[in-house]
Amino acid sequence: MMLFGARRYKGRYKMAVPMTSLNRATNGDWFARKGIPKDVREAYKRAYGVSQEERFRRPASLSTGSAKAELRDWDATITSRIEALRAAAWGEGRGLTHREAHGLAGQWYGWFVGRHQDEPGEPERWEHLHEKLEEARQRLAGQSVGAPDEDDDQPASPAARRHVRATVTELGHVATFLGEQGFRLTQEAADTFLDIVEGELDAAAYALKRRAKGDYAPDERSMRHPEYKVLPRTKAAGLTCWSLFEAWINERRPEAATVNRWRAVFRALETYFEGRDIATVTNGDALGWKNTLVTPNRTAGVVNDVWLRAARVAFGWAADNKRIPSNPFEGVSVAVGKSAPKVREREFQDEEWRIILKATTAPVAGRMATHNMAARRWVPWICAYTGSRPGEVTQLRAEDFTRHKAGFWIMRISPEAGTVKGGQARTVPLHEHLIEQGLIEFVEGVGCGPLFYDPDGQRVTRDDPTNPVRAPWVKQRDKLAVWVRGLGVIDPNISPNHAWRHTFKRRAARAKIERRIRFAFCGHTTDDVGDDYETPTVEDMAEELKLFPRFDL
Repeated sequence: MMLFGARRYKGRYKMAVPMTSLNRATNGDWFARKGIPKDVREAYKRAYGVSQEERFRRPASLSTGSAKAELRDWDATITSRIEALRAAAWGEGRGLTHREAHGLAGQWYGWFVGRHQDEPGEPERWEHLHEKLEEARQRLAGQSVGAPDEDDDQPASPAARRHVRATVTELGHVATFLGEQGFRLTQEAADTFLDIVEGELDAAAYALKRRAKGDYAPDERSMRHPEYKVLPRTKAAGLTCWSLFEAWINERRPEAATVNRWRAVFRALETYFEGRDIATVTNGDALGWKNTLVTPNRTAGVVNDVWLRAARVAFGWAADNKRIPSNPFEGVSVAVGKSAPKVREREFQDEEWRIILKATTAPVAGRMATHNMAARRWVPWICAYTGSRPGEVTQLRAEDFTRHKAGFWIMRISPEAGTVKGGQARTVPLHEHLIEQGLIEFVEGVGCGPLFYDPDGQRVTRDDPTNPVRAPWVKQRDKLAVWVRGLGVIDPNISPNHAWRHTFKRRAARAKIERRIRFAFCGHTTDDVGDDYETPTVEDMAEELKLFPRFDL
């Protein structure tokens, strides 16, 4: 990599501008190196895996002309990446009208000349800057592409324009200017602005060369620019990614399961954007983080449904509450490839449910707490005959079972007992096979309170809302899953607990139980407005439940 600018100007050294040149390696291969500018190294490493420099290498057998052509394409690609990362750092902000773009370029001109004119150095310093800009205009295209406002019969190629813009950004310290002023531009606006600054950079170099020679006559260049009001800085939110998570929890009071599931997401965000205020996180930053999430142990579906959804919800809350101007994660997702082939249905096969239900009445080896024995005995059966979620059953209380005035027994699934997805309570009738097995006698024997966990058991207490204690009925549900796997129901394509819902609905459908009845048992809803007019009563459900076949062991 050849460095231009390590030249001595009467005791001073001008910092180098990295340029790419084609060379031969000792074995004859073509090679080149391109340095990554400091302002984008961190973002470049996240996106492309390297931070200091990119390397070009081609076999010695390649002709000189072909090697140069491939180098031009490669160099344009790297330059485009750098420019895109810089644009992302500026943010997904506002666009600019023609007048505003020229006004902003005038602001840059005054800023750039003003920071150098008191100590401009030697005239050669500004001649050197002009030379570098001219070299950028000619090098890629093999011909002068000119500034945008020059007469040129041969239009610049997109690769050449990208390279010139990147050179203008570096020579003119444009990223520093935009950062100090708090400007946030769209990519299109940034391109327009840089094209105008290209011409202003020539003028600024000429003006500073005059200052270096002692000519401090008034500079009339600024008179050509329209007045432009400085855009306000982005107001800091006063929140990091982790404190955003805490603030969102404090207001929204989500379920403990959601907090526990999303905690890892915000730990990762806090590490990735270490110490940064959430107001500085741009859409480009969000895309960079997204690119790190899919791993051999984390699928694209999980990334979309958990990781990106968590970030989108919390940052959306911050935008809604005017803590940040917009949600940088809005619209961010990863491409989901072709789904894995379906190898089986999600209901239990006959041999699987028989293994589980037979085990519910098998003798227990060793000592076991009464509520744990009760959970093994009854939870699978209740799930099998009601289609309830396992967590809805493990939280049941004795008072949730009552006799209907028509004589049949009913079970109420209510958020009062713990949690219910959607927060909607429902009442379902009990199958006669549950009654025959003695479920009601067991419930009446408990009297009141939880059936499947000890309400007075010793439990960990924590005041940290970001790390809530798992509810006892959740722990019991998970214990049952481990138990079922231990029985030999180990197929990873089914859930050891949730498969009961699929089993119930499929058996109910095969028994010709109405769809609206099946939905009512499971607490499912539809988007069909007409279904609201046909909500079944518990009496309707009890009558249809007579069609549901017994689990014959």
